[in-house]
Amino acid sequence: MSNPKWEIGPVKLVNGCDAVIHRFCEKRQRYIGEWTGKCGGTYATEWRKGGSNTCNGIGDPMLDLTPPPKKTVRVRCWLNVDACGSVGLFEDREDAGRLASANRIACIEIDRVVEEGEGL
Repeated sequence: MSNPKWEIGPVKLVNGCDAVIHRFCEKRQRYIGEWTGKCGGTYATEWRKGGSNTCNGIGDPMLDLTPPPKKTVRVRCWLNVDACGSVGLFEDREDAGRLASANRIACIEIDRVVEEGEGL
């Protein structure tokens, strides 16, 4: 799995308990780790690549991994739009103006925070 959904290290479970993912087993497509109960006991377990628990082969939804937080990033750029519909991307307004083609019909500023999975 080239891009695992959860990273190795501390995670949270649906029931609010702490857990740790130690590794991802490519062969079995499972996260291997342990979780700590509210009374302090530590228990070995594994999760499917979708985050569901596989405890005793049956699974317990309360021991599923909570989804990792989505990443956010601020996008600030300028788009030159030509009459033929092609778009050029520039980091600042000066470059957009200096490098504009003769058939530019618009220069659009993009300045917003986007969340992972969201389109511009």
